[in-house]
Amino acid sequence: MQTIFLSPSDLAFLFLESPWAFHQKYRQNIKRPPLVLPKIFNSIDASIKMKYLDKNMSEVCSGMPNGILQSADQWVKSKPIVNPKYPDYEIIIRGKIDGTIKNPDGTYSVIDFKTTEINENHLDKYIQQLSCYSYCLQNPNSSRDFSLPISDKVGLFVFEPSSFSIDSNSNANLSGQIKYFEYDYDKNKFEDFIRNQIIPLLASDEPKPKDDEPYYVFLKQFGFEYTEE
Repeated sequence: MQTIFLSPSDLAFLFLESPWAFHQKYRQNIKRPPLVLPKIFNSIDASIKMKYLDKNMSEVCSGMPNGILQSADQWVKSKPIVNPKYPDYEIIIRGKIDGTIKNPDGTYSVIDFKTTEINENHLDKYIQQLSCYSYCLQNPNSSRDFSLPISDKVGLFVFEPSSFSIDSNSNANLSGQIKYFEYDYDKNKFEDFIRNQIIPLLASDEPKPKDDEPYYVFLKQFGFEYTEE
């Protein structure tokens, strides 16, 4: 049996953008050039987290969850997910979670920080990524792997900068709106997604790329053409 270690972020980006490139990465180890993001985004996200660490977010401002923000920064790994129709493959999810909210009932909600446009239509893609982390915490690969009692919610803290200022002492400030988006986490629905969409894709022959897939368009500039075997 082939074990495929799946990165949660690939469900938010690569899988949605190009099933063909997703298949190439996990079946043939052919990876797209890495997406280079300015380090400043991570710095902003980390600053927000450290500012409100161990605080009940509902007391910070309205619209925030009733729970204590806790840092995690832990690598997590799930038990294998299999599909009996494809006995030669199993999926293990492996990634690093950013943080959690400790709820009043003692359960934890996986959360993440994003510095981006506050547009709910653009944020839905992160649901599967957050569900990956929740699944790993709820279904650890072994007793040595990090785990927590998980709630049926996941969330995103989204900061959208809108203004910038500098005072007479050369202190600079970036300000904007921050909003919390909460989503449902359904273990069974997530397992079905991996079992019935991801495993069949990876167990099958390489799919044909769509003509407008960005990576395929990029490769065609250099004479690359897809041919079926």
